[in-house]
Amino acid sequence: MKLSENQLSERDQIYVSTVYHTISDLERIGDYSKNIMEYAQRLNETGSRFSEVAIQETMEVQALIEQLYDKIEIAYTETSEPALEEAYDIEEHVDIITEQMAQNHVKRLNEGTCTLDVGSEFLSMTSDSERVADHLINMGKVIRLYP
Repeated sequence: MKLSENQLSERDQIYVSTVYHTISDLERIGDYSKNIMEYAQRLNETGSRFSEVAIQETMEVQALIEQLYDKIEIAYTETSEPALEEAYDIEEHVDIITEQMAQNHVKRLNEGTCTLDVGSEFLSMTSDSERVADHLINMGKVIRLYP
């Protein structure tokens, strides 16, 4: 914040601004990650667990978010437009998968293979995972602001 008070070139002003926004996105990712850990802790404390299908879906979205993170890291550190484009594709896939996860959850509830208490944790985790992907994309998008 102190840097923004100094006389900076236009490029440096943009850089400082984007770093500030990136830090904000990282903080939000941390908040969502903490939420997800708390969901897991509550399930563990109650002896509850997701169905095998739900666990597989969770692992799939986790792998996508890890891939997204890798692409965003490259896009951000190397100002790589191709890596950012790949990240957009992955993020779109996360959106599709998390929407499908919610739909599958409703089916499992209707079939009785999932309970409401476990299901609420699953839906919250799904939503938070999608938001993590959104914030990762926000971090990558800043490269388009550089002159």
